[in-house]
Amino acid sequence: MDRQTVIERKTRLDGSVVEFSCEGLVVAPGERAVLRYVTDREWRVADLVLPPGTVTVAHYWVARPYNVYHWLRDGRTVAYYLNVADRTVIDERTVSYRDLVVDVLLHPSGALDVLDEDELPADLDPAARKAIAEAFEAVVTSGRRLAADIDKESRAALARPPGR
Repeated sequence: MDRQTVIERKTRLDGSVVEFSCEGLVVAPGERAVLRYVTDREWRVADLVLPPGTVTVAHYWVARPYNVYHWLRDGRTVAYYLNVADRTVIDERTVSYRDLVVDVLLHPSGALDVLDEDELPADLDPAARKAIAEAFEAVVTSGRRLAADIDKESRAALARPPGR
């Protein structure tokens, strides 16, 4: 049995929606999901260049104020990209969330780059500001542990036989 296709649906603060078709590795509706996506073109994030063929193992949780993209090239970690988010909903075929603009790039060395903080609207609602603060606290206080956990979960999900 093949792994199912799951749609990642990102809603931006301006209401625009972007969707990606991904491979569902682990889907626990209402709780968490792990999806796989392989880039078909070059992506640039800050000073990082992700060439075509880079594997993204994306981790989502309903109860966390972020999701994490674990980027791998030839089986080696390139970086972890923490996407601050809220309103995450996970069902059998869709992972949707509201993107709260701010992202954190966590390098394997433990160095952190906060991205796009200057793009936050001044009238951002208090719940979104709280989610951003909670995500920052999680990555700043336990970034290395988070990276180790994500690495372990990514590799386990990739090794899982389809249909399980």
